[in-house]
Amino acid sequence: MKQLLLLAFLSPLFSVAQQKTHRFQNDTLYTSCGFKIYPGQTLQIGKRASDFIGFRYLSKLSTLATSLENNSVLVRELSGYGYSPTGSATINITAAIVYRDGSKGLVSFTLAFDLAIGRRLPGTSSELIVPQENLISKQQAIAMQKPALEEDTLHTSSGFKIYKGQFLQFGEATGNNGRFRYINVLTAITHSSLENKQIFVREIKGLSFSVLGNAYIDIIGSLVLKNKRTMDVELHMAFDHAIENIPGIPSELIVPDEYRDKLKKNPEVELERMETLYRSKIITKEEFEAVAKKLSAK
Repeated sequence: MKQLLLLAFLSPLFSVAQQKTHRFQNDTLYTSCGFKIYPGQTLQIGKRASDFIGFRYLSKLSTLATSLENNSVLVRELSGYGYSPTGSATINITAAIVYRDGSKGLVSFTLAFDLAIGRRLPGTSSELIVPQENLISKQQAIAMQKPALEEDTLHTSSGFKIYKGQFLQFGEATGNNGRFRYINVLTAITHSSLENKQIFVREIKGLSFSVLGNAYIDIIGSLVLKNKRTMDVELHMAFDHAIENIPGIPSELIVPDEYRDKLKKNPEVELERMETLYRSKIITKEEFEAVAKKLSAK
């Protein structure tokens, strides 16, 4: 029965996954869209997003992001094929570069290659420029690269959708001093005013990512009060983490159970995070040991 439920959950992505796979073999990286990266190849780097200081999908840069932006590099070495703590497929690249002043040098960076190629946000270009035939479609980007913002709908990493015209149910604040841990209230109301309340979503905007890969969204809506009264409110929310439900920190954004505990986790990073929660007395020793046992089995 569990296998049938798992197949039902994965079926919308299965046909895409069959065709869109990546691998590293004989010094050549085969990306999910069919584009290859190999030593001796020239890679064209695109623009950074205007709302982001560095690149979204190029990290651990040994040079300034402005030196790579709209520039090309000659690949010398590929190494460290694997996954980031947030589950994105990555590769380490060492390459030769000609700087804008004409000087030459070597640069290194970690590339989340599928994300750098795929067009995740409407109106933005890829950070790694590839031929048109290698660009994945918007639908494939949503299936493979959640979270994604498509028109008035936010597709979270868990599959839960947040869209214009929806009522969102919020839970208890789990942060310090009665504040939400993953929701920042931008309007002049207290965090307690949002607890166990609903918001009618009027606008979704500003999907952005932190240097750690955490995804944020701005939501403008109407807070539903007693006697059917409403109040304008704007939130800046780390939605994936607000949805998650871990021991000691219940979901701050209430969603059906099928959408919780879906984030890809690096076991070592997750164990360190849970140990911090235990030492801070947010979770009990028994809860920590149960999670540690589960993580060690992966």
